[in-house]
Amino acid sequence: MRLLADSLRARITALVIGFCILIAAIFTLAVHFAHSAYNDELRQQQGLLFTHNVALMYPELGKLKHIQREQIETQFEQMLLLEPSSALYLIDDQGRVRVGYSKQRSIGGSSHVDLAPIRQLLGQPGGKIIYGSDPDFPDMKCLFAAAPIYDGKVQSGYLYMLMRPPETNPGQLLASSYANRTALLVAFGASILSALFVLIVMGQITRPLRRLASAADQVRAAGIEDIPDPASFPHQDRRDEIGHLSRAFRDMVQRLHEQVQRVRRMDATRRDWVASISHDLRTPLTSLTGHLETVILRGERLGEAERERFLQVALKNAQHLDRLSASLFDFARLDSDAVRLEKAPTHLGELIDDIAQRFAPAAEARGVHIDSNYPDALPLAQVDAALIERAIANLMENALRYTPAGGTIRLAAKHHGGGIAVIVSDTGAGIPPADIARVFERFFQGSQQREGRGHAGLGLAIVKRVAELHRGHVQASNQPQGGACFTLWLPMNAPAEC
Repeated sequence: MRLLADSLRARITALVIGFCILIAAIFTLAVHFAHSAYNDELRQQQGLLFTHNVALMYPELGKLKHIQREQIETQFEQMLLLEPSSALYLIDDQGRVRVGYSKQRSIGGSSHVDLAPIRQLLGQPGGKIIYGSDPDFPDMKCLFAAAPIYDGKVQSGYLYMLMRPPETNPGQLLASSYANRTALLVAFGASILSALFVLIVMGQITRPLRRLASAADQVRAAGIEDIPDPASFPHQDRRDEIGHLSRAFRDMVQRLHEQVQRVRRMDATRRDWVASISHDLRTPLTSLTGHLETVILRGERLGEAERERFLQVALKNAQHLDRLSASLFDFARLDSDAVRLEKAPTHLGELIDDIAQRFAPAAEARGVHIDSNYPDALPLAQVDAALIERAIANLMENALRYTPAGGTIRLAAKHHGGGIAVIVSDTGAGIPPADIARVFERFFQGSQQREGRGHAGLGLAIVKRVAELHRGHVQASNQPQGGACFTLWLPMNAPAEC
C-alpha cells in the first residue's frame, strides 16, 4: 500500500477520480435543480392556463360584493380534488382574501396577499419562475398562478392559485426521480470511464518514466565509471518531453563520466608534474649545494681559478633554479581564471625585431644567425604586448637551444586569414613525430628532451596558454628541409604555411 501511495501514477489517478466524482455530484445536483426548475415553470404555466379557464367559465367569481362563500368553497374543493396540496383564493384589487379553500391551514394565517408578484407574473411573457405569498403560511413563498376576474367590464380582483410542494421527503423525491437517477447513473458511468481512461493514459506516461528510473538505478549501481551503453537509454528518439528528458539524462551521465575521467587524468598528470618538478629542482639544487659546500670546506686550499670555477657552476645552477621558479609562477598566474589581459594596439613586426635584437648576443655566441622578416603593411593587433612578447621569447629560447652552430633561426610575422601569424622556425634536428602532438603539454619532456632539463617543460605550455587567452592558436610541425616550425595565430582563422 505504501508503494502504491508513493506512485505518481496512483496519486494522479486518485486525484482525477476524485475530481470526476466531484464533477459527477455537481452534474447530478445540476440536473436535479434544472429538472425541478423545469417542473416549476411547467406547473406555473399550467396553473395560469387553469386559472384563466376557471375565470372564463365562472364569471360570477368577479362579483365579490355578492359572493356566496360556501358555494364557492365547495366549487374550489371539487376543482382541487386532483391537487390536494394546492389552494384557491379570491382576492380583491387591494389584495384582501375574500374567499379561499386550502386543506393546509395555519393558526397564524393572513388575510392579505402581496399583489406585486401577481402583476409581475401576468405582465411578463413567460420564461421566469415567480413565487408569491401564501396567506396561510405568511413566512413561505410558493409557486402560484393567477387570473384577473371582472365584475362586468371592471376588474374586481384575482383568482389566486397556490401550488404548494407535496408533503414528500425531498431525499426520497430525489432518489425516486427518474431524471435524477438517470443523471446519477450517467455521472457514475462517466466517472468509471474517466478513471479507466486516466489509468491507460497514466500508464503510457509513467511507463517511460519507470524505464528511465530503472536506467538511473543501473547507473547508480554500476557507478559513474562503468556507465551503460548510451544507446541503451530508453526513449531517446521520442520528440516529446520524455525524449528530451532521456537525452538530457544520457548527456548528463556521459558528461559526468568524461569529467571523472578528466579528473583522473589530471590527477595522474599532477603526480607526474610533482615528480618532474622534484627532479628538475633537485638536480640544480644538489649541484649548487655541493659546489658551495666544497668552497666552504676546502677554503684556502682552493686555488683562485678553481674557486672561480666552483662559484661559476653554483651560479649557473642558481640561475636554473630562478628560471624554473619563474616559469612555474608565470604558468600558475596564466592558468588562473582571474588573469586579465591588458590589450592595446601592437605592431607585431616591431615586437619581433626587439626580440631578435635581445637574443642576438646569445645567438652570436653559439654561432647561430637570426633572421627576422615581416611586411611593411602589417596591421596592428589588439593584444597584451607583454604576454605576446613572453610567448615569442619562449619560442626563441626553444629554437636557440636546439639549433646547432652555423644554423639559422627565422622569425617572421604576416597577415593571414583575418589574423596575424607569428612564425619561429629553426634548422635544428626537428621534433620527433611521436612528440609533436604533446609538445605543448605542461611538464612534457620529449623523447629527445627537446626542452631540456632545467626548464621543467613549461616554456611551450606557456605559449599555448597565452594563445588561448587571446583566442588564438599555436601549432608545431617539422619543415620538409629539416628543423622545427612553431606558428602562433592571433587570432587563428586558418593554418599558415611555414
